[in-house]
Amino acid sequence: MLYQPGKDVETDDVVYTPSNLAKVVVRHFNPAPVVLEPCRGSGSFYRFFPKGSPWTEIAEGRDFFGFTEKVNWIITNPPWSMIRAFLVHSMEVADNIVFLMTVNHIGTQSRIEAVRDHHFGIKEICCVDHPNKFYHRWPRTGFQLAAIHFQRHWRGGTKWTMEDWQQ
Repeated sequence: MLYQPGKDVETDDVVYTPSNLAKVVVRHFNPAPVVLEPCRGSGSFYRFFPKGSPWTEIAEGRDFFGFTEKVNWIITNPPWSMIRAFLVHSMEVADNIVFLMTVNHIGTQSRIEAVRDHHFGIKEICCVDHPNKFYHRWPRTGFQLAAIHFQRHWRGGTKWTMEDWQQ
């Protein structure tokens, strides 16, 4: 169990993404040809990837931090307590990375420095609504949830978009 800052409760840091949200995120970015899901879990994102895409899942004995093959894309909802470690390793194996997380997660100095030091930029921040009350395990933080796209050698501006997925 991990302690979440600002809360008086512990969490196991395993929060599954609703399938319809994962579908909207994958279709929005349209990744190809090789897409890695480093936190496959129940497969919410993975089921929308090109057939035969690689995956890792620590609960199934496939540790992302041992994955070293080069891929074009990584799309995942990483453990929020390990954002920096996941981001750094992702930048070592992929040219495009999309993390589902709150926008405040990218704002720390060490994460911004890691992005810069790995020659990445933030290409897009695609805001989405938090899963509704029926996804009771989804953390309520008060910060905007987004699919944040990091791209190797991106030097342009950051595009802000919105996707409606709870129709």
